[in-house]
Amino acid sequence: MQSTEITFDNLGETGDLFTALLRARYHHFIMVRGWPMPNVRGLEFDQYDTPESVYCAIHDEASVQGGFRITPTTARCMNSTYMLRDAQRGLLPDLPRDVLDTEAPQDPHIWEVSRVFVSDRLKSRERMLVRHAMGRSFAQLSQKWRINAFLCLTSVTSALLTRRSGLELTPAGPRFDAAGEICQAYHLKVRSRTPEGLPQMRDEGIRNAG
Repeated sequence: MQSTEITFDNLGETGDLFTALLRARYHHFIMVRGWPMPNVRGLEFDQYDTPESVYCAIHDEASVQGGFRITPTTARCMNSTYMLRDAQRGLLPDLPRDVLDTEAPQDPHIWEVSRVFVSDRLKSRERMLVRHAMGRSFAQLSQKWRINAFLCLTSVTSALLTRRSGLELTPAGPRFDAAGEICQAYHLKVRSRTPEGLPQMRDEGIRNAG
């Protein structure tokens, strides 16, 4: 199992994996969960998939088993900034304007986490291994990009499972219903600033190929 960082700078080496990540997002968010999201030819994407975002794919060879996207809260592309701030600005009608308890930050050391998923095709133990891989990837990305904290929007169920992978989540806004799931914004911090301080994999190690 590998954890690979994808940016627009390394698409020459990671382009096929990036496409596989968008296909996995399509399967998870549109086919399985039924969320109405932009897509074309089996690829899921939105206005926040820009060169300012950094992606993480957890995969075995070309098979993507999980992943996420992080975007600096200073991001701006045309009228868009980042998802939680745009919801607060009333630009995303599917999300409540009071999604955050406080004004959305614009801080180069605070990044938003979005499009977090773990493949539904995996067994329970395999899903936990992917979550541990994500925890270690968050630590690596925090070091590389000088990130002190994250904001994320996820289901309450996913948040409970995420806490087991070395991440600390505290509520950042009220709970609300989104497409039949109870969701909430969270502050997310990595308990250890180094990957070595997070839960270790019992099987294969996680190799950063980014």
